[in-house]
Amino acid sequence: MDKCRQSFFAWAVLAATSIGTWQTAWCQPTNQTSVEQLTALLQTIDPYRPTREVRGTVRVYGSTSMDALAHGWAGGFKKFHPNVRVEITGTGYQETFDRLQQDPDGVGMIARPVTEAELAELKQRGLNAPHAFVVAREALGVFVHAQNPVQSISGEQLRQVFTMDGPPGLTWGLLGAPGSWASQPIHIVSRVPNSGTQDFLANFVFKSAEMRPGVSEHVSNAQVLEVVREDPLAIAICGIRSKAEGVKALQLMAAGTAVPSDDQTILTGQYPLTRPLTLVVDLGQKTPDGLAAQEFVRYALCQSGQVQAVLVGFFPVDPPLLRAGLQKLDGSLVR
Repeated sequence: MDKCRQSFFAWAVLAATSIGTWQTAWCQPTNQTSVEQLTALLQTIDPYRPTREVRGTVRVYGSTSMDALAHGWAGGFKKFHPNVRVEITGTGYQETFDRLQQDPDGVGMIARPVTEAELAELKQRGLNAPHAFVVAREALGVFVHAQNPVQSISGEQLRQVFTMDGPPGLTWGLLGAPGSWASQPIHIVSRVPNSGTQDFLANFVFKSAEMRPGVSEHVSNAQVLEVVREDPLAIAICGIRSKAEGVKALQLMAAGTAVPSDDQTILTGQYPLTRPLTLVVDLGQKTPDGLAAQEFVRYALCQSGQVQAVLVGFFPVDPPLLRAGLQKLDGSLVR
């Protein structure tokens, strides 16, 4: 494995396997700026070409982290399909799976990898051909108060802070804070347990350890960062694009080197804390709403959908993985 793809985070490997080969392609040395890299990547993605005229209602429900992205997709999709209505509802990840059972004509948004076991369970619960499609990537950041003297955090330190593997009575001295900061307690601020973010951390990042309870739980990244802004002793993990005044993102230590949380390191695959954003749809549904839902997913996998992902602060998926998703959708057309 080349140095670019090495990571001290064991869970980064899990995330990378869900993301596909995008990191491999972009780990090659380059003098391009991140903007040029991003532009070049987007130009290689297939443009959206409607495969059929669809009508009815596309019901999209799930991760609140994907809400802005879903609304962006809806606006672009309706330009091609003016007779379609798109309804978007935010829910927790478990509620999303439950609703897919109740409403198999809809589209579920899950802000983490979806396992084969989960798809098999959906089939047992009555869906015909449930499939998951990775439609964007999100980098997560470790945020602290802007005045906090700590600048970076290692994978082991992250585990000690956010799980019960660490010692009781955590203080900022664990992370190397100097002087009077060293004896101050660490205040963990988190998303609610049923959020995709918290589920990703618990089951894909720290899967072998019990999560440490936080001082408060919140339904959105904005609420989390507001607490961090007001509490100099707070620490939290949420979407890297959720930056706000009064907070800062720590650099992540990989192989003894501090990796900044910027576009360049994320685009080149050096930044280790990323997760896939996923849409789940039943390709076996042949109702007008079901066909419209499948066409909506197609739009998300094409160039316009990936551009929208960038516009709302996410990162695109590698073209081979996108094309594999399109081929899967094409296969459902001939059944």
